[in-house]
Formats: sequence, C-alpha cells, structure tokens
Amino acid sequence: MNNSATAAIVLATVLTTLLLTACGTTTSMGDATGSRSLAPPPGPTVFGEPVPVTAHADHTFLLEIGAPQQRTNKRIAYDMWRKLINAGQVEAADQYLAEDYIQHNPSFPTGREAVKQIFSSFVPRQDVAPDTVQDPVVTIIAEGDYVVMAFVTEYDEPDGSGTYTSTHFDMYRFDNGMIVEHWDSGQIQRGQETPEFGNGGPVPVIGTQGLAQLDMLYNDDPRLFMNKRLVFDLWRHIPESGAEELADIYMDPIYIQHNPNAATGRDGAKAYFAMRPDTPIETTLEDPLVALVAEGDLVVQVLQEERPHPNKPGEIYYVAWFDMFRIEGGRVIEHWDTASKGELPAAMQQ
Repeated sequence: MNNSATAAIVLATVLTTLLLTACGTTTSMGDATGSRSLAPPPGPTVFGEPVPVTAHADHTFLLEIGAPQQRTNKRIAYDMWRKLINAGQVEAADQYLAEDYIQHNPSFPTGREAVKQIFSSFVPRQDVAPDTVQDPVVTIIAEGDYVVMAFVTEYDEPDGSGTYTSTHFDMYRFDNGMIVEHWDSGQIQRGQETPEFGNGGPVPVIGTQGLAQLDMLYNDDPRLFMNKRLVFDLWRHIPESGAEELADIYMDPIYIQHNPNAATGRDGAKAYFAMRPDTPIETTLEDPLVALVAEGDLVVQVLQEERPHPNKPGEIYYVAWFDMFRIEGGRVIEHWDTASKGELPAAMQQ
C-alpha cells in the first residue's frame, strides 16, 4: 500500500474517532440507563496480565433496558434458559423455539425436537424453574432480531495448577416472538461423535463477505452505528492487517483484556497483535461476518472461522468466533472473547 493510501486510511480513522467523541459514546445507552455500563465491573486489573471474567450481579437491569421489542426478546431468551437449560423442562422448547429451529453449534443436531431430546437426557428435571438464570451471566444485549448472552466459563490450567476464566457466548435470532436460530462458541472436542449436516446435523456457520458487510453496521441510533463502525475498523486494521500501531487511535491506554492469552493495557494489545504479519488494509473484513450486535456501550462481533476437525484428519469445519468490546470515550476500553489458553483467532494464526 502506498503512503498516500495509508494516510487516507489513518485520516478517515481519526475522523471516525472524533465523531464518536462528539456523539458522546460514554452515555450511549440513552436515557434508559444513563452512563451505567451493560458490562459488570472488572476484577482486579494488573497491567501485563489478563483480567478474570466476572459475572453481572443485576439481571433485572440487563433485561429491563432497551426498546420494547428488544426487551421482549431478551426476556424470552432468559426464560428459555431458566426453564429448559437450567430446569430441564423440555416442554418449554415448544413455547420458545420454532419447530424448524436452526442449530449452528457443531456438536448438536438441528431442530426443536432434537433440543428436547438432548436436554431430557442430561438435565435433571425440576418442576419449579429457578427465578434467575443459574449460570454466571456476564451480560445480555439485543439489537434488531438478535439477542446475545455472555457467560463466565472456566477451563483447567494446562499445567494442572487450577482454573482460569474465559467467556462463552450464545446468540439467538428471533422471528415472530420465537427463537428460530442459534449460534454459540462451542467447538468439536477430540473423540466426540457429531451428527452430519444434511442428516439432522447442525447447519454450518456461514457469514457475509465483501461490501455487504457494511449493511451490518447500520443502526438508526448514531451512537450505536459509530460504536459498530469503531469495532469494524479496529478489527480490519489491527488483527487482520497487523497494524498494531493504530491501537493508539482505537484503544484506551487501560484496555482491560479478558482473553487469557493476552495482556491488559494498550501496550499489551500491541505486543499481542504484533504476532500478525503486516498485510494490506482491506475495505471489509477478511473473515466472513455473521453478525454485529450493539446495545449501550457494548458491541459483539461474530465471525465465521474454520477449524481443523479433531476427529477427521485433513477436514475442516466452521465455528462462530465471538468478540465483545466495551466503548468509552470513543475508544475500546475492554474486550472479551471466546478463547481458551493457546487458542488464537484465524487472523492471528497466519
């Protein structure tokens, strides 16, 4: 890329940042929430170390903000989780899931009946569902037809010394008050038997490529639109193009990092992304974009990424890779993703 093209990209990025600041993104949740974040307070922050993922203490707050339709959708996803996933009440699937429910988790079959069979086999039934979701919820956000739920997840330390935290994500698409489609951050485990697509198996994750990705940035709230644009530009400039020097434009110096492979602090982010060789900056994302969901001060980006099949040498399959960003003052100040230790997004593996 020549110097004039690079200068034009940097200038456009600076203008975007100025617009974000002018729009007052520190209060992007509007009158319903003031400046209160949709994310929980972070745990102890130590520069140079990832910060443990923490749960949100106020589920009611998360459920009762937003536009009416988004509040309704969040409540449906939340109640489905309480009744079906926590209490094993499989009949709740008939209330919340469409009959032709599309499943993108690569380990599970598609369709509502398959969901009922799965949960009847391994979740003990409770006649009374708990009042709240029993899993540690990080946040719940909604935009348009999508609801994203994020959860604290624990993994064993590779050396057996204990556990560490990361983030699990579930995303639901709604149509006429029913959940019709599901993605999550699950991956196929070694030795696991999985159903095949076309024989009742999961539907492969498929994202959008090229200029059609730009349509996914739109929101009629200019602050949410600019937050989504900030995340989109950050990703194509830094993880995908290796231009870690642009972190000074996109990231707050604090930059709280929950990925267990990276360090908190903007300098830590630069060191992490320096692993990616420099490549030309593209207009759109290299990885197909599945969804870009924004509410309040949070943006969740979902990408289609390929993984080697652990049980079929030479074959690949597709997963949904989730990243969540908190925006403050026109910059990204906090980041979560679905990584376990040693796992890198596709953009970092080359």
